[in-house]
Amino acid sequence: MKKQKQTKFQLFGINSCIALLQSTKYTINLIYVARGSRADKNSVLEKQLKNGLFPVELIPKKQFDQQFSGYRTQGIVVNFSGPVVNDLPDFKNQTNQVCLLALDQIEDPQNLGQIIRTAECAGIDGIFFPNHHSASISAVVLQVSQGAFMHMPLYEVNNLRETIAQLKKDDFWIIGMENSIDAKPWTKIDYSGKTVIVVGSEGKGIREKVLAACDFHATIPMQGKTNSLNVSAAVSAILFERLRQIKEAT
Repeated sequence: MKKQKQTKFQLFGINSCIALLQSTKYTINLIYVARGSRADKNSVLEKQLKNGLFPVELIPKKQFDQQFSGYRTQGIVVNFSGPVVNDLPDFKNQTNQVCLLALDQIEDPQNLGQIIRTAECAGIDGIFFPNHHSASISAVVLQVSQGAFMHMPLYEVNNLRETIAQLKKDDFWIIGMENSIDAKPWTKIDYSGKTVIVVGSEGKGIREKVLAACDFHATIPMQGKTNSLNVSAAVSAILFERLRQIKEAT
């Protein structure tokens, strides 16, 4: 039985909120709509909000703008509870292509949100991260992901190294993104089968004990004067290289 962490979040914007209301993964606590706003006049939202399934609070626009100042809401805010699963599913008997992304010390919510979006676009099967040394899933993270979080399983684990050790027992190969002397260029590594790709923060990288648990180290050689990519850009490069390899093999 997988434990679930029920935390309240807020999501803004018409398209994101429409997608959220269409999902069955989350509990909708309350929907705020500004009278006369774009959201109030949107025909798709009108159908969703008039079916009686969700609690809706229609607020005068001036009051709404004061309450949610600083956000680009387009006149709608959804307060919802979403589970972040605390235990990974059992992958032991899976023999097809499975790729998980492990995040170590990714503390910037903007980067985390962008990584979730990239991973979903690249067909990754899930993201796991520790409940310490990491940004937590927040409203900012979800907003930056542009709705991708709704389609990407997110797992918060107690110990990243122990989780990786268990996945190795379940026949996963572990690939760490690290700029080191013994790392192979990222295009020279085989990402097929059951793989875990581990990435760390730009400043701290992957912790030593986590890096030691990796079977392979991958690096993206730099050609300019800057010595490293933004972590979300590095994640994009490696995940789409994996996708390219899998597509070419089929």
